[in-house]
Amino acid sequence: MTTTVPAPVLLEDAALHEALRAYVGARAQQVDGCEVLLREGITHIADLGAASLGLYEQETPEQFTQMCEVLGTVALDCMSQAFSLWCHRMATEYLHLADEGSAARERFLPAVRSGAVLGSTSFAAATANYLAGTPMPLTFRREGDRLVVNGRIAWASNLQPPFVSIASAANQDDPSDRIIFAYTEDTPGLQLPAYPELLALQATSSTSPLFVDAVVTEDDILTHDFEPFVGRVLATFLILQSSFCWGLATRALSEASAALDGPREILRPAYDDLHARLESVEQRIRAYASHPSREEIAHRDLLQLRLDAGRLTVESVSLESKLAGGRGYMLHSGTARRLREAAFLPVQAPTEVQLSWLLARSA
Repeated sequence: MTTTVPAPVLLEDAALHEALRAYVGARAQQVDGCEVLLREGITHIADLGAASLGLYEQETPEQFTQMCEVLGTVALDCMSQAFSLWCHRMATEYLHLADEGSAARERFLPAVRSGAVLGSTSFAAATANYLAGTPMPLTFRREGDRLVVNGRIAWASNLQPPFVSIASAANQDDPSDRIIFAYTEDTPGLQLPAYPELLALQATSSTSPLFVDAVVTEDDILTHDFEPFVGRVLATFLILQSSFCWGLATRALSEASAALDGPREILRPAYDDLHARLESVEQRIRAYASHPSREEIAHRDLLQLRLDAGRLTVESVSLESKLAGGRGYMLHSGTARRLREAAFLPVQAPTEVQLSWLLARSA
């Protein structure tokens, strides 16, 4: 049994902080071992009123800032639950911003907001296409009043029924004709391969959905207006991703700080550098989250934040491991779990390679 160091408080709402820490922290090891369902955590957080804070153009920047704090707070104890919450919160955002009168919005949004249906994001391809013109992995053709979709999504999570996931596809004859649509476990032609074995985050029900002449109707479409839609959600996507990095890095540096004594003081300069970078990441998250119009934030600034937050987290957990010594190498220690969790961040879309390439291209 390792000693738990009280993590810093990220949430200004003390009662919500305590409620989240008590629930998420108690389940973290069970979640890591896939002994409990993450959807139960989503429902619990929704019951606390903390799963869909700060919806764009509806709620205040202060509420969105609190959503960032919630994600960071959950990541203090369990990155799997934080990642699942991010997926769910993004699906909520997509449905909320669907075109007025969208049947998909009316059908799914209430159930997702309550936690009765798990929200999933299959949106990495949409952001890559929007930012860099990367070809869509899903294409569609029109057959009467329906669309027939084919292709494979490289990675999607929270695919535990009942779920709804939001994806994008391009017309096979005209790639500039793109749609955003919802799919569920009941979508005709959808194949969900078995969940692969992962280094960490196994509980997130992640796999690579395959569409084989899958049928999408107008009732499944959020919008045909692709670029303005992605432009509205991009900041939320990247700021909330950065927020769970913020939480995981904060926990790792808190653990590292408690171990800086004796010969281990030699690593004090490394800790001081990481702590200064953490403060910079937190300041930018709060500044961007409080912006009155998120879509006006420069894409380069958002991409730089996400890259900095991911790199900071990997390095912070590595420092924690060095200072923990042998006890951190034990399989079921918090340090070992955070090492495995942080290893995911460089390959999560947008990956470290993609972020670096996009930033170099815009220099």
